[in-house]
Amino acid sequence: MMRLNFLCRIPLLLLLMAASPVIAQEATQEPLAEGLHIVSAAPEEQQDIYGQNIQVAVGEVLNNTETPYANLLLSAQVFDADEEQIGEGFGYLVDICGAGLLPDYVLPPAHSQRFNIPLELYENDAEIDTIQVTAEGEPIPADAAIEEDSGAITQISDQEVINVIWEGPRSLDYAIGCPRDLESEWSWHRYNRISQRDQAVDYASAELITPELLEILNLTDPLIYQNSRLSFAPGGTRLVYQDRVNRFYTAAIDGRFQRQIFGSLNNRSLQTIEWLDDDRFIARYFGAYGDPVLYFTADAEGRALSLAPANNRASVIMPGASRDGRRVIIAGTFDTDAGENILGYYIHVVTNGFFELLFEAEPPGLNYPQPVPIVDMEAGVVSHVFVVRPVDGENMLQCFNRGEGTLTNITPVPLQLADSDRSGMWLSPDGTTMAIAATGANGGLWLVNLLTLPHC
Repeated sequence: MMRLNFLCRIPLLLLLMAASPVIAQEATQEPLAEGLHIVSAAPEEQQDIYGQNIQVAVGEVLNNTETPYANLLLSAQVFDADEEQIGEGFGYLVDICGAGLLPDYVLPPAHSQRFNIPLELYENDAEIDTIQVTAEGEPIPADAAIEEDSGAITQISDQEVINVIWEGPRSLDYAIGCPRDLESEWSWHRYNRISQRDQAVDYASAELITPELLEILNLTDPLIYQNSRLSFAPGGTRLVYQDRVNRFYTAAIDGRFQRQIFGSLNNRSLQTIEWLDDDRFIARYFGAYGDPVLYFTADAEGRALSLAPANNRASVIMPGASRDGRRVIIAGTFDTDAGENILGYYIHVVTNGFFELLFEAEPPGLNYPQPVPIVDMEAGVVSHVFVVRPVDGENMLQCFNRGEGTLTNITPVPLQLADSDRSGMWLSPDGTTMAIAATGANGGLWLVNLLTLPHC
C-alpha cells in the first residue's frame, strides 16, 4: 500500500459561507514520497445533487512509477491558521467532465487523473488555511497480456481527446476536453508527425467570440450560450449554432447573414458537429447511451444536403459521413431489398435517398468511433469503409472493401471505452494515417500507420 500527503496552502483566507463565492487560489506543490504524487489541488465551489453549494478540493494525482495502481482512496483534512482541524472529506477520481470513475479503475504508470474531494466543514464560518490531501493505492502487476507496440500505432496523448482536425498530411490539431463543453473551452494542441513536436495552441477562433457576436446571435444568456454548440468552420468565414429552442442556424463569423437550416428540434439533443470538406458538416443528435442517433448534413452557407434529422433512418452507432457530406454510414436493423430485416452497416446517399446494406455485423455502441467512408472520386461511389468493432474480445480496426465484399481485420486498437465515453477517428488527407481518439479514464490519441498494416 502506498500512501502520500499533500499540503495545499492557501495564502489568502477563504470564507466558506453557504452562499459566498469562491475566490480562486493557487495551490503550492511540496515534495512527496516517490510513487503517487498530488500535482495540483485547489478549493472550488460546486453544486451537489440537491443543488446546494459545497466546497470541493479538486486536483490531479500522478502515478510516477512504472507500476499500475488500483483501489485509489483520497481524503483531505482542512486546517485553519492556528493549525486546528476544521473539516475533512473523502473523495474519488473523476473524468474531465467531473463524473466519478468506476471503482475498478487502474491508474497507469506515468499517468495523472483528476479527483474531487467534497469538504465537510465543522463550522459554516470556518476559514481555511491549509488542505492536506492524502492518497492511497495498491500496486498491481502490469497486464502481461498486453502486446508490445508493433510500431504501427503511436500514442500521442494520454489525455481525454475529444476532437481532431487534420491541418495537412503531416500535422493535426487535437482538443482535450469534456464533450458537453463548447469547443472554445477545450484545450487545443498541435502535433507535427515529422518533428514529433506537440505544443499547446490557442483556439483558432478565440478572437471571434466577442460580446457583440453573442448579442447578434442572441446567445448572451450563459445557459443558452453553453447549449448553442457554437462552432466555426475551420479556415472558413461562417459559423453554426443552435438557438434557445434548438433551431439550427449558420451565420457569417461576425454574426450577420443568419440562415436557419432546420427547426422543430426542441426535443432533440445536439451532441456533436463534425466538419468535413468545403465547410460541410454532419450534426448528430441523441440523448443517453443506447438511444438512437439522428443526424443531418449541410454546409455553412445554410444549404441542407440531407433531410431533417427526424426524416433520416436512425442509427445505433455514431453515423460517419464522407468528406463531401453526401454519403453517410449508419448501423442498425433495416429492411433490405429482399424483404429481410438484417442487422449490419448500411450506406445512405442523403442527396437521392439511396440506401443499401454494406455488410452484416454486430455493431458496437455509440461510444465507439464513427465509420470513415472512402470515396472513389473517379467512380463517384464509396469504395471502402473503416470501422472499429469488438472482435474476439478486443477492439479491432476493420476495413470493408465494397467492390470485393470483404471485411478485413487491420489491427487491434488500444481503446478501453466505458458507456459514457466518446471516441472518434479521422483519416489523414493523404490516406496513410488514421487518428483515433477517446475521452474517459482510458482516453488518449493514437496514430495508426496504415501503410505498415494489411491492405484492404
